[in-house]
Parts: sequence; structure tokens; C-alpha cells
Amino acid sequence: MTAVLALFLALQQPPAPASPKPATPAAPAPAAPAQPGAPAPSGAPAPQRRPATPASSTLTVRVTDRTGGPARDVAVTAEGPVSREGVSDASGQVLLRTLSNGTYRLRASSDNYITLEKEVTIRSAARANAEAVLSIAPAPPPSPSPSPTPTPSSQPTIVGAGTPGTPKTVSIPDLAEQMLKDLQPLVGRQLGCTGLLETTLIVARDNVATHQHADVDEMLYLVAGEATLTIGAKDQPVTAGWFGLIPRGMPHALIRRGRNPMVFLLVHSGKPCTAGG
Repeated sequence: MTAVLALFLALQQPPAPASPKPATPAAPAPAAPAQPGAPAPSGAPAPQRRPATPASSTLTVRVTDRTGGPARDVAVTAEGPVSREGVSDASGQVLLRTLSNGTYRLRASSDNYITLEKEVTIRSAARANAEAVLSIAPAPPPSPSPSPTPTPSSQPTIVGAGTPGTPKTVSIPDLAEQMLKDLQPLVGRQLGCTGLLETTLIVARDNVATHQHADVDEMLYLVAGEATLTIGAKDQPVTAGWFGLIPRGMPHALIRRGRNPMVFLLVHSGKPCTAGG
């Protein structure tokens, strides 16, 4: 009876609560992808940037004569942040590639044309264009012919005409080549002196400042180089083969253009000269 009672009481007890299961940790959320231009998370290495490619341009130079026709076989150079050179083709074009931005001195030269220089500015990495309009070069001066031997004259010397000089012939190109070896700003060599006439060959690397002569007329012939001849208030660009006449008392100057020295013949008339003076 006692055992039956114990069994009955045991059946009346409520069941024991089940032991709680340990909680499973939640998986971390995946990181959102970084947006372009957003700063890198703290501790993450910064992305590497590629260095910018330097800008460069191609300059197309069209070389023509005064009629608008193409000028071929003309040497074209550009001097500036970089240096480039080329020769015009049958259509008169030259391509100067990989020029960086900046200002360039463009020079077009040929034996058949007068040399031209101008400035060209490259501002962006693209194609740029320039024109060079050239003038036909004048024919070179003829070589001086030998002077005939003067015949002795029985006529008396004209009073006031000065003392007759000694006949002379000179090769201007050969003498100029020798004088160009002298690097002084101004080099002069007397060619002849007779009566009231004196002739001098001058090589000038600097400008000839404004001046005037009270007692002589001046004749100037440009043998080589480029210049601006100023007579009074008039400026005249001159190249090899140009002649200028400056009356006495007239202010005048000679300004060098281009890179080459000026080579010119200078003749003074009206004042007795001294040989070697």
C-alpha cells in the first residue's frame, strides 16, 4: 500500500523544466563596398594613384609664298620649352610633334626665300596650326669685276676734290668670312679711299644707334643678315641686296633682326678721307 501511494504521488509532480540551449552567435554583416571617391576605412591602405601623363601637342605649320602656293623644302624649327625641326613637304606642310605647352620661336628658312621668324603659343594638349608666308629672296649681288688700270692723266687735280687714292679690288665674301671670326660687337675694314669717297665693310653684331653726319652723304648696302633701316621717321625692313641713301644731316639707325650678324658696305661721300683711317 505504501509503495502504491508513493507511485501515485510521483505521478502527480509537474515535469522538470528543460535546460536552455546556448544561443548561437549571429554572423557579422558583410561590409558594404566602398564608394568611388570615399575615404578609405581607418587602418586600410590608401589606393595608389597613377601619375598624370604630361600634355603634348602636334603643331602643323603651313608654309606658303606670297601667292598662297605651297613652299617646299623649307627648314622649319621651333625653339621654346623643347626644340623641334622639320622640312616642308610638297604641300608646304611640316608636322612638329610632342610639343609641351608654352611659347615657341618659329623660324622658316630657305635659300629661295627670305627667312621668317614669328612666335607661336601652345596652350593645350591638342593639334595647333600656324602659317609662315615667305617672300622670294632677291638674287645675290654679282661679284665685283676687276677695275681697269687707270691711265695717267695730264689734267691737274681739281681743287677741293681730295687726293686720288690707289685702285683696289676686294672679294667681299672672303673678307666678310675673315671678319666674322672676330667676335667684337662691331668690326670695320676700310676697302678704299680716294678723293672725297671712303668705302668700309662692317660686321655688326649689335644695333647701330641713331646718329647723323653733318658733312658727308652716306650710302649703305646690306650684304648679309636682316635689319630695320630707320631714316628720319621711316622704318624699312631690309635684307641682303637692299640699298639705302642717307643725305647729310639726316638721323638714321640700323637695328639687327634675326640671329645672324649684319654685314654691310658703308660709303661716305663729301669729305676728304685718309687711307687706313
